[in-house]
Amino acid sequence: MYGWEENEHTSYFSDSDKGMWYRFSPATNNPQFAPFFIILHGHGNFPPTKFSHPDWNVLNPLDNFGLNGNGSWWKGEDNNYQTQNLFDKILNEVLGRVGQELATAIICMYGSSMGGYGCILHGARIGAKAVYANVPQIKLLGSTYSEKGMKRYFREVFDEDSIPIENDLSLYVEEIQTTHPLYFICENRFGQENYLTEQCMSFIKSLDNLNLNYHLEIIPTTGHNKNRGINDVRKLFEQYVLSGKED
Repeated sequence: MYGWEENEHTSYFSDSDKGMWYRFSPATNNPQFAPFFIILHGHGNFPPTKFSHPDWNVLNPLDNFGLNGNGSWWKGEDNNYQTQNLFDKILNEVLGRVGQELATAIICMYGSSMGGYGCILHGARIGAKAVYANVPQIKLLGSTYSEKGMKRYFREVFDEDSIPIENDLSLYVEEIQTTHPLYFICENRFGQENYLTEQCMSFIKSLDNLNLNYHLEIIPTTGHNKNRGINDVRKLFEQYVLSGKED
């Protein structure tokens, strides 16, 4: 699918009635000790990047579930967790492939829009050291962004009669009992209607309430575009996470 076929880097993981494509490029320099760079793509953004780096184990899964196969926000459909469960199993599979374990691996995550939502959703849950979320959705159903055209996609993820806490990551991060990652949030000053206030700033308020460490960048531009390339984000991770400077 999307030009992917099984080869030395690309695999298909099947679990019951669903499966997930993913691309894994192990570090060429000591993969058993190298950090993990997990990249989550945005809504309908196929195929995911083929980025690799000699000093990083790079994982790029494919979320082609949800309405029209454009994505299930890295969670699942109809209030289930099938996409999340597939992601977890793939992560553990590739960790084992290079001789690492989730409890001790150094994991950093990058995503934009839907991918940014997924990074925040899973980052704290899996023990990531850092997440970089560019223009992420924070609140799905009940937001202006939803009412302006995205509601039909969000309704495939969450049942409106029983909306879980994951629908609003500002609430989710305050409820999840874990050690949080260092959050890098990048937003456009003039994006979608009410987006900066309802999405970005509500999340920052929650991080402030929790006294968590974060880096906030608001780009003086319009739109809903990617602002920093993967290598730029990698350098931030290396500067503030791998070097220990966040302390």
